[in-house]
Amino acid sequence: MGERTARAPAGRVTAPVAIHDLGTLGASGAFSQAKAVNRLGQVVGTSRDGLGRSRAFLWSETAGIADLKPCAGVSSSANDINERGEIVGGGDTGFGDFHAYLISEGLSFDLGTLGGNESEALALNRLGQVAGHSRGGGGLAKHAFFIPQPGEMLDLGTLGGATSVAHDVNERGEVVGLAETRSGQPHAFLWTATDGMRDLGTLGGAVSMALGINGRTDGTLGGRTSCANDVNDHGYIVGASQTGETDHRGLPLTHAFLRTPDGRILDLGTLGGEHSSAAAVSDGSDPLWVAGHSHDVAGCIRAVLWAVRVG
Repeated sequence: MGERTARAPAGRVTAPVAIHDLGTLGASGAFSQAKAVNRLGQVVGTSRDGLGRSRAFLWSETAGIADLKPCAGVSSSANDINERGEIVGGGDTGFGDFHAYLISEGLSFDLGTLGGNESEALALNRLGQVAGHSRGGGGLAKHAFFIPQPGEMLDLGTLGGATSVAHDVNERGEVVGLAETRSGQPHAFLWTATDGMRDLGTLGGAVSMALGINGRTDGTLGGRTSCANDVNDHGYIVGASQTGETDHRGLPLTHAFLRTPDGRILDLGTLGGEHSSAAAVSDGSDPLWVAGHSHDVAGCIRAVLWAVRVG
């Protein structure tokens, strides 16, 4: 595993950070992106393999990066991993469909759909409950789904519009994501079994989106200049933010960040390139594992794992 100290511009708040290049499933320079990390430092994500195919991977410090091969088809994704090592994502079935899956105890299970030919699981909790999105019968628009127990996929509906997507689920079975309103505007939502789907509103604009929820029912919102992608039960938040600087093309420079419960914003730096983004944070506290992706010195996008000492 390649390890180095993350590069962060002088003057920003920093903490002891080590950044690990997780490699790819293909040749040097191939694309990889981490999506989630658990307390053990196991990482899942997507990488191009030697044939240029998009494949789900699992990375661990002992075994390195490996193709999960969750389904019979060509393309696959891995989007979340829980503390038991269970993994969810989506995969090509080999028959023209793309289905959500769950890997548990080494076995891959097709989670089905809401009646259409497409679904993808984006999140799961410690209980193995799963959330994501699926098309209904007749090729209808995507709806958020929640699987509270094996064999039961609930259509969470919308806020009056056509589409909804579930991005995260906590241990209480509470789901957050985005859903279209009657006017067609995407709004952040919170779904619970007792109250159904609730519109979380916006910060004064037309659009909002909830990407993460912890056990205390605290959500995160994405914005135009920064985006919070995950929050853990200790209140640590990760995402990507514009730095106020520009890259070689003159575009806004974005770096992965960690926000601590006391309000500090830590720049997690890069592999030597210009941009990085954090997608997930573990529930541990020291070191804190943060998964995401970064540009390396050659400008290639690589899956990375940050180890942050915050104690």
